[in-house]
Amino acid sequence: MSRHRLEFISIKVFGFSALVGALPEGREFPQHPWKKVFDAVFLGAAMQIPSLLQIEAECRDGALAKRIGPISDDTIGYALERQSPEPVFALSCQIARRLKTQRSSTLRLVQRLVVAAVDGIEICSSFVRCCDACMEREVQHKVNGEMRTDIQYYHRIVVVALVSTPFPLPWVSAFRRMAKQR
Repeated sequence: MSRHRLEFISIKVFGFSALVGALPEGREFPQHPWKKVFDAVFLGAAMQIPSLLQIEAECRDGALAKRIGPISDDTIGYALERQSPEPVFALSCQIARRLKTQRSSTLRLVQRLVVAAVDGIEICSSFVRCCDACMEREVQHKVNGEMRTDIQYYHRIVVVALVSTPFPLPWVSAFRRMAKQR
């Protein structure tokens, strides 16, 4: 499936553009709308672009220049960090329900191809809080040969990707900001 066919199906069949446009904004005074950031990350992943720096280059001078326009990797990272994952996850569920219930021939073709993979990773664990979005937990560790209990701060990244298409498509990709766990 080409990028253009993917865009056609997602826009015409699902109204994906309008659904993404309705997602709440996580930033107070954004220079670029959330939809532009989401589209850059979504299409960058569909094109198997492995880094935000390369997505930035494609948006400035490459394949995404006309579709997205210039946007910096810092802007993308800042927006993703402040976006709540719950509405994005709800959008993924809404599209999955449509795939399940619609009976058109286009959707039946797509239904046969849908396989998702879920992956998560924990990053940036430290005994020093780095931001308000840090999750926390109590851990026991050795300090100078003695067991000690301290609060450890960390972040998690969770991604759900459609992997059965020629392009792996992320449906949920967010820094998980949850209430502090004690």
